[in-house]
Amino acid sequence: MGVNVRSEKNLGMWGSILALLGGFVPYIGSVLALVGLVLVLVALHGIGKAVGDDRPFKNYLYALIAAIAMVIVIIAVVFTAFLSMTPLTETSFHVEEVHTIEPGETVITHEVGGGPSLLVGSIALVFLLVIAVVIISAYFEMRAWNAMYEITGTKEFRDAANWFKWGAITAILIVGLLLIFIARIFVILGFSNMPEELEERGPTEVPIDSPIV
Repeated sequence: MGVNVRSEKNLGMWGSILALLGGFVPYIGSVLALVGLVLVLVALHGIGKAVGDDRPFKNYLYALIAAIAMVIVIIAVVFTAFLSMTPLTETSFHVEEVHTIEPGETVITHEVGGGPSLLVGSIALVFLLVIAVVIISAYFEMRAWNAMYEITGTKEFRDAANWFKWGAITAILIVGLLLIFIARIFVILGFSNMPEELEERGPTEVPIDSPIV
C-alpha cells in the first residue's frame, strides 16, 4: 500500500508557482519567491520522509543555500560599488598627489584611485558571481528533480532536470537563464501531475530509464 503525499504535492505546486511568479511582482516579489522556495523545500522533505529517500530535499536545500549566498554577495558588491561613486572623505576614493616645488618648476598632478574603474570591476565581479552561483544552483536542482522523477515516475520532473542541465551549461551565454525559467515551469507541471500516493523506496532504487539525456 502506498503512502499519501497529497498535501506535499499541493505544497510543492503552489510553492513552485510562487517561486516563479515572485520575480515578476514588484515590491513584494522577493518575499513571495522566498515563501515559495520554502514551501517547495517543505514539500520535498515530506515526500522524502514518506518514501525513505531524502535526495530531492538535500539537493534542493543545497540549491537554495547557493541562491541565498548569491543574494548576499551581490548586495555586498553593489554596496561597495555605490561607495566607489560617492567619495566620503579625502582619502577614501579620490586622492590627489601633492608635490612641494620650487618657483619656476613644472609639476604634474594626477588623481589616484577611481570610482569609475572600481564600478566597472564591481559590475564584472557581480556578473561572474551570478553566473557561477546560477550554475551551482542549477546543478543541484537538476539532481533534485531527477531524483523526484525516479521516485514519482512523473516525466515532467525528468524534463525539468534536463532543462536545468542545459541551463547550467549555457548560463554564461545568458540564454541559460531562459532555459532555467522553462525548467521551473516543468517543475510546476511535475507537481501537478505526480500521483497522490507513492510507494516506499530507498535512495538506491533507480528506474532503468532514469538517466538524464
